[in-house]
Amino acid sequence: MVSSYGHRPPVTEGVAEVIVKDIKSGEGRSGASEVPLAFQTGRAPVDPAALGHARKQMTMFGMFALAVLAVLLVVWWVA
Repeated sequence: MVSSYGHRPPVTEGVAEVIVKDIKSGEGRSGASEVPLAFQTGRAPVDPAALGHARKQMTMFGMFALAVLAVLLVVWWVA
């Protein structure tokens, strides 16, 4: 959080330790640290297979909607 003067509050020891552990784990020197609750984004991991399934469903729905629209336009044009 940045104050109205543009200065950041000092980093606490707990946050500094987490940052150091994450840097070391990225370099392969130690295990990964646990992410503190305050730093979690709240988003669940996304399964690529689920994304592919959702994309397929949306494509099928789009094709169905276009077919219905085409039928309605033909009926309106003939009438």
